Amino acid sequence: MDPLNHNAENIAASVRNVLSKWNLETKVNAIVTDNASAMIKSCEILQKRHFPCFAHCLNLVVQDCLEENSIKHVLTKCKKIVKFFKCSTIAYEKFKQAQGDNAYSLIQEVSTRWNSAFKMVERILATKEFLSPVLLSLSRAPDPLTADDIELLEDIQTILAPFDYVTTQCSSSSKVTSSLIVPLTNGLVEGLNDQFGRLKTVDGQQACRFLQDRARIRLFPFEERSTARLATIMDPRFKKEGFRSPFNAEQAAVLLERSLSTNTIAGADAEEGDSQETAVEPPVTPNAAEPLLKFLSSNIEKKKRTKKVDVILVMRHYFEGINSDISSNPLEYWRSNESDQPALAKLAKKALCVPATSTESERMFSKAGQIISERRSSLKPNIVDQLLFINKNWWITESNI
Repeated sequence: MDPLNHNAENIAASVRNVLSKWNLETKVNAIVTDNASAMIKSCEILQKRHFPCFAHCLNLVVQDCLEENSIKHVLTKCKKIVKFFKCSTIAYEKFKQAQGDNAYSLIQEVSTRWNSAFKMVERILATKEFLSPVLLSLSRAPDPLTADDIELLEDIQTILAPFDYVTTQCSSSSKVTSSLIVPLTNGLVEGLNDQFGRLKTVDGQQACRFLQDRARIRLFPFEERSTARLATIMDPRFKKEGFRSPFNAEQAAVLLERSLSTNTIAGADAEEGDSQETAVEPPVTPNAAEPLLKFLSSNIEKKKRTKKVDVILVMRHYFEGINSDISSNPLEYWRSNESDQPALAKLAKKALCVPATSTESERMFSKAGQIISERRSSLKPNIVDQLLFINKNWWITESNI
């Protein structure tokens, strides 16, 4: 693809080539990208469901907050302090000497990652008792943080910590993540509401309310998306209880019923051309000594089991079961219950395989940049592909050793 022509058609053509090469045309349930119009349009061209990257949406929520004047001034002050130490070898050496053994380094903010601002604040607060004396002892040093600044930074750390946790959980590449979006979003907003009364500063409270409002606008709509709905209700840890809205929980159940009806019913794949009704076990012939009950035979012969009845029974068995422990692995649950609930297990694999974020592709780009260095610029594309494949899938062999 021409790097200067990232339009929807070119993106779709590149993705189609990859899917064809790996024989994945019929196995891709959704494509996870940011909300760029070209990416959304390319998914329409490919006739694949588009799913917004949750980490990208989360990043937008926090970045909007970090630009608010109520906290921007103290973050700017932190950046100047970090930059001063990063640019002065003498200052950095004094800072490390002041800390003694196990000295911490300061962390610089990266504009493309919101949590780098959180890490910067976290590290400054961890070393606050050493920063001011060192800054005051050096010429041309920026102003040290005041007591009010420290209180505001502590509030910022408090309200951003849950966002950092959610980002880490949903960006994992080794566990199910799509089913975490809805429950963690609800827990995030509720957690901010609980923390509001513990904040020490007015600016911190304003930032907290701002984050709540932005989270509702950008993150609550995930509960209305089919991909997130199905993943949440198919996770035995959450089921219907993982939803904020009872209406959305019921809509997820309707989606589950519809998906089951068109896929696997009562443990057997629905064959093409099968009737919508299947006969039950052969009727039992009444005893000849009971002539008054002969009508049972004809009634039993007329009785049919519909697909809808089968689906309802399967879903009732699943929903009435006890929810799994919150720390358990949903894939292990479906592996253990595949023989008892084959229809649901098959659908669960398709629903839970969708990642919540596109961070894994970003990691691939970073790893490719490390492999293709100045000293290895002559590597052939197929060798790079193989090295990346081994790097990302080596854990499979390690888990079998």
